[in-house]
Order: sequence, then structure tokens, then C-alpha cells
Amino acid sequence: MKFSRRRFLTHALGTSLVGLTGYTSFRQFVPSLPEINIDFPGKNLGHALRRASITLPKNIPTIHTNIAIIGSGAAALTVAWRLSREGRNDYMLLEGPEHNGNNRGEIQYGIPYPTGAHYLPLPSVESTHIQQLLTDLKLYHNGGYDELAMIQIPSQRLFYQQHWQEGLLPENDLDSKRFFRFVHQTSNLRGQDAKRLFAIPLVSSSDDSQWRMLEKITFAQWLQQHGYRSTTLLWYLDYCCRDDYGQGINQVSAWAGLHYFCARGNQQSEHGTVLSWPDGLNELSRRMRQFCQLQPAQHWPTSVQQQLPIALNASALSINEHDTGVRILMQTAHGECYWLEANHAVCAMPLYIAAYVVKNIAQYGFDPTKHMPAYAPWIIGNFLMRGLPPEVSGVPLSWDNVLYQGKGLGYVVATHQQIRQGPPAYTSFTTYTALNHDTPTNIRRWMLSASPAEIYAQVATELENIYGVKLRSQVLQARLTLRGHAMAVPQPGYLSNQGLLVLRNHHSRLHFAHSDLSGYSIFEEASYWGMQAAEHILRF
Repeated sequence: MKFSRRRFLTHALGTSLVGLTGYTSFRQFVPSLPEINIDFPGKNLGHALRRASITLPKNIPTIHTNIAIIGSGAAALTVAWRLSREGRNDYMLLEGPEHNGNNRGEIQYGIPYPTGAHYLPLPSVESTHIQQLLTDLKLYHNGGYDELAMIQIPSQRLFYQQHWQEGLLPENDLDSKRFFRFVHQTSNLRGQDAKRLFAIPLVSSSDDSQWRMLEKITFAQWLQQHGYRSTTLLWYLDYCCRDDYGQGINQVSAWAGLHYFCARGNQQSEHGTVLSWPDGLNELSRRMRQFCQLQPAQHWPTSVQQQLPIALNASALSINEHDTGVRILMQTAHGECYWLEANHAVCAMPLYIAAYVVKNIAQYGFDPTKHMPAYAPWIIGNFLMRGLPPEVSGVPLSWDNVLYQGKGLGYVVATHQQIRQGPPAYTSFTTYTALNHDTPTNIRRWMLSASPAEIYAQVATELENIYGVKLRSQVLQARLTLRGHAMAVPQPGYLSNQGLLVLRNHHSRLHFAHSDLSGYSIFEEASYWGMQAAEHILRF
């Protein structure tokens, strides 16, 4: 893994510098850091809510709506989509601190790129809601998916033993063959309740007690019990868990580890066939908004009533359900405050925020001191650069590129779909780093205190190990997105978390919808809970 760096240093210094003192002579040849932009979405609002330090004006006006959707991620937009399918436009959506939530994307230098989730696997048999959504968005038609959204080959490669190889599994050794035989045999097994053992959405999985016992131990413990010793296989399984869950085989439950491989059918991983766009799932969110004809609004229109549905650039500061509706205190991005009276409301925000916003959330059976999921911190780095760096030997540049035993999860190429048209003038390498080298609490403290250079070093190491530090001179800007609570982690016990179970089944005038209800974060789970909330409102 150090080969590229050594090769660069040898070339840069030359044999004539061998006798000179190392650091002093070398320093002038190391390119300076590129421009670094740090984004920490939701940090200020989240910390203000936790400290209860928001100052409110006097005489706050009251406005009314039938349905309020609080949030703008996958769950919230699914509520909007489901309502709009039935011709219901009597709702407004409060965007929250980040437009499209974890599905947000950006564009710089004409390059669109993701700042969060970047792909959607083809829907499983049980994910009928995703199939319908893709059909409505014209991404699925006449039995086929939009070819422009399908990832082109080569799609995956691994930097292993100093060269690139196809796929992400380092060695197809005896342990690996045995493990994937087990996956193949288990993927379509059914429990005593006739449901598949592992399915997406989570609630479609079997409740068979014999298999549910796997949630009591870690995936690492299960692998050890079954005699898996292959170093490369264990690395790969750990990588897959970090990629989907934000934590590795020593943190996630055995049930979750097997669910990753078995829930989508007989595939080695969900990195097989996926839908993606240069800006990741931001494009999917954009299409959902377009379907719903959501009108963006920066201010509440006071003189002329704006036609619903609207997406207001505002955040909820408090949510209080009463006998005839839900009263929401909201603040726009410009500081304007309103009381919003809604007949129905959907709380589509993560539970670590909802715990501070929903008045007495314990009345719904969720005790934050007992039932709060663990959250994994992430950093998403976008390295915007001119052209493409030179490649080392092996498989050519792919959409997903991973460094064996790297601290991060590799990088995806925003312009991958355009490569067949020729090398792009500009591109973005998007790195994903699930930070699990320390406790989440300690890592979040580090995020708050670290300098831009320290954060850059954390996420750029893999790229510079592969391409050398000379890559810095090609990078126009490094845009680094910090997500201190990026996703819930399916640790042992998450399937039997009573707080999550009661919120899943709760329906009054206030509904809960977020991937947190499933205990882990993928688009399909968030969308499922959004659909369930909308269905209950439609039946009211």
C-alpha cells in the first residue's frame, strides 16, 4: 500500500539527494494542501436544541396546514410522494437544516457529487414500495431500469498487493467459498412463520426465534464460532459492515451481518447491481420533489397564500401533540418563527434530534436514556480535481475503488458514467470514511476540535497512499462533510429494542417515520416508514 508513495518520493528527490538530511530537503517537494472547505450540517441547530439555548421572539404568529412533514430525507419525501399519488397536496414540508438530509448532493466547477448516500440497490422482492416509486419516477419501465442510472463496468476494484484487481473480495479462498455457500443456501430460507429469514424492509423478515437469537452476539463472535479464520475474508466482511452500518464486525450483531448478505437474494453483496447518479441519491430526491410538484419557499408567504404543497426552508424547534392536532414551533433559515397548527404531522427526523424536539417523547413509549440507538460518525470527502490522476497497473479506474486494509471505505468517481465519452476535464473522487477507530463519543469530540488540516489528513490518506502526495497539486478543492450522527448502528439487541418497536406501531395525529425505526440506515427502510405514515394519514 506504500508502493505509490515510495515511488513518488524516489522520483521527486532523485539519487543526488540521498545524502542530504531527510525532512529539510524533502519538505520543499511536498505540495501544499489544497483549499479545504468544512461542512458540518445541522451541528449548530442540534447543539442549540440540546442546550435549549434558542432565543424566541414575542408574539409569534400562528399558521395552519392539514399535514406537516418534518424533515426532508428519504422518509419525509416518501410521505410526500405517497400523498401526492392519491392527489393530496394539502401538506407542507419543513426542510430542516439540510436539504434532502443524508441524500444531499452539490455541484462545483460544473461537477455534481454526493455529500451523503450515493447509490440504491435494485429493490428486493419484498420492497414493492421501492419498485412503485421507481416506476413513478420513470426509472423503471417495461421490465427494465433506466440505463443511464445503471453503473457501468468496470464498477468495482480493490487495491491489493500493490495493484488493482476486479471486485472487492481479496481472495476466493476456502473460507470465502464456504461463507458464500452458506449465504446462497440461507438467502431464500424461511422461518416457521413462512417469511424469509432476512428481508428488506426489516419488518418482512422472519421472527423465527432460532434465528433471531443471532442478534444477541456480534458478527465477529458468530464468525469465530463457525471457524472462519481467513484474514482476507474477515477484512472483507468488516469492510461490508462498515460500509452499510458505519461499524465493523466487532460492533454489529450477527443477525445484521448476515442480513447484509442474505436480504437481497443470492448476491455476495449489495454492491452488485445498483442505481446511482453523479450526485448520488440527491438526484432521486430531486425526482421525488418534481413528482410531488413541491414548491420551494424561503419565507412563509404572508400577503398571498402560496399554493400547496410547499417545502419551507425551516426547522421544527418543538412538536406537541394535543387532542385535535399537532402544534409545531418552527423557525425559518432567516430566523422567522411561527406556530404551525397541523391536523396531522409526521416526525421524519432522526431520533437523537426528535428526543429534544418532541415534547415528552417518553409518552409514546420511547425512553431516550434506554432506547436510543448508537450512531456512527462519518466523513464524506469530495476531492474536486482537474482531469484524472495517472493509474497504477491492474484494473482501470472504476466507479467504486477500495484500498485493502484502508482506514476508509475507498472512493467513488462522480464522472464514472461519462468515462466512455473520454477523460473528463474535471471530476470528483468522493471518499467515504466510517470512523470506528474509537468510541463514537470520542470521535464526535475530535470532529468538533480538529483543524481542517487534521480532518483532511483523516480522509485523504487512502488517496495519497495510492496516487502519492502529488495528487494535492491536481485537487482544486477538498470539500469535507462531517456527519457526527450519520446512521444508526444495528448493535446486538437492536431487533428487540422496545422503544423502536413501540414507535413503529404508534399512530395518532403524530406519526414517526425514519430509518432509525429499523435500527440501521438505508434508503429502503426510511422510505418504508415514510410510506407507512402516509398510509395511516390517508386512512384517517
